Amino acid sequence: MIVYYKIRQQRHLLFYTLCLAYIGTGISGPLPGPALTLLATHTHVGLDTIGWAFTATSLGFTIGVVLVGKLSERIHAKYILMAGLTTLGLATALLPWTESFAMLLILSLCSGIGNSLIDVSINVLAAIAFEERLNETLNYIHSSFGVGACVGPLLLSVSLETSHNTTWAFLAGALLCKRQFSKRENGSRISSTRVRVVPLHTASYETALTRPNEMPQHRIIMHRGLWLMALQMFLYIGGEIGFGNWVTTTISQSAQLALAFAAPATTIYWFGLAIGRLLSAQLLKRDILNDYQLLYLSILGGSLSVLCVAFFPTLLWLSFSASLLTGLFFGPIYPGIMALASRRFVHAVNTVSSVLVFSAGASGLVFPVIIGIMLTHVGVASAMTIPALTILAIVWPLYVTMRK
Repeated sequence: MIVYYKIRQQRHLLFYTLCLAYIGTGISGPLPGPALTLLATHTHVGLDTIGWAFTATSLGFTIGVVLVGKLSERIHAKYILMAGLTTLGLATALLPWTESFAMLLILSLCSGIGNSLIDVSINVLAAIAFEERLNETLNYIHSSFGVGACVGPLLLSVSLETSHNTTWAFLAGALLCKRQFSKRENGSRISSTRVRVVPLHTASYETALTRPNEMPQHRIIMHRGLWLMALQMFLYIGGEIGFGNWVTTTISQSAQLALAFAAPATTIYWFGLAIGRLLSAQLLKRDILNDYQLLYLSILGGSLSVLCVAFFPTLLWLSFSASLLTGLFFGPIYPGIMALASRRFVHAVNTVSSVLVFSAGASGLVFPVIIGIMLTHVGVASAMTIPALTILAIVWPLYVTMRK
């Protein structure tokens, strides 16, 4: 098993590099959501069928987590990050060109693999370098994903208005992702002094350098607290991607609005997500709220905001405002759960990140398809209620984890 490189000495360079990588990922990753109806038309399938593309992405995400678990024993996380950026960029570039639904599923699978490689490696690198203020730092880093995700739907709208197809938006996302790969490669010269990952707040740093892991690997995997946090992640991702992938289609079909004008709802949502993470980082930094208070507030506010979109999609001012609020409240949840888990199992950040991201991928296998089928056969209100309920359901495992 490899030991980690000493990366704390160049933490500012690492921080900005991880942010740039997430911006590129944010531009490429969410593009299929607002382009969903066009992809369905291009591949000659219905909306209830095109939802399987999200399932393929999540399956790829899950496969990627298994790959990371194997690769992280032998390869440093920075090289895994580079591989993820390359895979995502190539899949994004090819996606709008295919007219075969089977090929669309394969490319979606590759996109999911790239996303998971990026996600786990960034979380591991951040947990190593910024352990003492991990929640605050993760909020800053993950807000950059929201910044990139704001740009993606705007690129889609511009591409539709100027060339009447989605190709240029997807190509721009792929090129920007490749650009972040180049930046990451140039900025990856980190000191090769090898150390064990330890918390910086221990009484004796020298003693901690030689301290073994607090529990064996098999006991960490079986730990109840880890799986309660994995359940929180499972429920959160169901709400985040369920809302983000279908909000544009929901508003477009309910209000009879052209896709180019409905797509900014996704931009507003991801913008809110980025702002929410930046604001939450400041709240934590100033000790206005603690981790658990922030999560409870985010869960309640996010659930109510999703319900506004679910029941009033034809009121455009309310739908767009609620999309912004949904992102604002959803923002702190993912980095909050990840930070709590990484701090609790500080000597096993690879394992913890892999389990949580695996849970996220499993969630993506289930919820997007269910929402797509319900939206087609049951109705908008019922379908979009699911993200609200999954977010609200986080309260129980969060409460149990806090009590423990």
